[in-house]
Amino acid sequence: MKDDKQNFVLFAVIAALILFGWPLIQGKFFPTANPPVTRIEGGKTKAVANPAADPAADGAAAIGDRNAVIASTPRIRIETPRVSGSINLKGARIDDLVLKGYDETVAKNSPPIRLLSPAGAPDAYFASFGWRAQGLTPPAADAVWTPSGATTLTPTTPVTLDATNATGQRFRIQIAVDQDYMFTVRQTVLNAGTAPVPVATYGLVNRVGISKDPSSMTIHVGPMSVDNGGAHYRPNYKDIDEAAQKFTTTGGWLGFTDKYWLTALVPDQSQAFDGQFRAGANKAYQADYALQSKQVAPGQSITQVSRFFAGAKEVRLLDRYTDQAGGVAKLDYAIDWGWFRIVEKPIFYYLDWLYRTVGNFGLAIILLTVTIRGLLFPIAQRQFKSMAAMRAVQPKMKLLQEKYKDDKVRMQQ
Repeated sequence: MKDDKQNFVLFAVIAALILFGWPLIQGKFFPTANPPVTRIEGGKTKAVANPAADPAADGAAAIGDRNAVIASTPRIRIETPRVSGSINLKGARIDDLVLKGYDETVAKNSPPIRLLSPAGAPDAYFASFGWRAQGLTPPAADAVWTPSGATTLTPTTPVTLDATNATGQRFRIQIAVDQDYMFTVRQTVLNAGTAPVPVATYGLVNRVGISKDPSSMTIHVGPMSVDNGGAHYRPNYKDIDEAAQKFTTTGGWLGFTDKYWLTALVPDQSQAFDGQFRAGANKAYQADYALQSKQVAPGQSITQVSRFFAGAKEVRLLDRYTDQAGGVAKLDYAIDWGWFRIVEKPIFYYLDWLYRTVGNFGLAIILLTVTIRGLLFPIAQRQFKSMAAMRAVQPKMKLLQEKYKDDKVRMQQ
């Protein structure tokens, strides 16, 4: 009885230490990403220069009403079964995107989730694609592109945007979208000049502020990349505040992951590219990539294709984008399954199948529990048999203890 009391007290002390000590341990060793800090030089906020990035992406912008900001620039509508929004012709940015299938709250009149928002509006978050200014004069970041063909981007009608510089090079961006969340961007340069020009495309995702979802030991929220064959749930926002995080790889992707949403830049999976995460002014964070430059002879053109994912992190959808022909390497790793991915993912698929079959998550969870108990029943049955055998011999053991209580040697035989 005394030993039982001691064990109970020890258990209570350990439980109290875990209950009250874990928040302190988590805060020290697994901290939530800190809010970003802008860098001040000479009394002014300055951005980090980056030749591969959109120079307007880091610029200061007054915050105004989102609808007014959207209405202030010419646009091409986006309309698909799962998203709606628009492409900003000023800078050829994808900066207005709403997810139709997801609401902000469970209220009946809740607005849908807004993923992308233009610069100058609250929570600015956008993607842009262009060309490096190295031996080539690309359209300015605030240039207004000329649309041709379709006036609305749909899964069956891509849109084409054109621009020309002063030296005769013609630039074209063709944007297509599928039935879900994947955009395909074809960037073409026609060298109408008299000398060869180096051409290198880039893509970027820029967001002002960090995600409202906290990052923790069990789920990563923030910058993420797949490079050099591995999925990297790093760096965090604090790392980017201190210094730009760079890498070079062939294949892979980079972007920002929230708890439920993802934006991912996907360069041509067969080409090498330089990727980086960096901090700019106005508490802005940017993920960008740049392909290696290629020479384009006079009268010749070059087209480079990239993709851009912007939407919900749905397990089956990410798996399909990963596994299909020409798929995106490890895009399914955007969901942070943790160390037990090999067990968790099959269980999720089974639970999802049960839900689709019975139409009720509560029943699906009960059926999952019954299934797991059924699988473990043979093991439990062996344990019960062992316990029953122990109970059967217990009276005999007690008799032996009483019979040989004064003869320990005989007792051990």
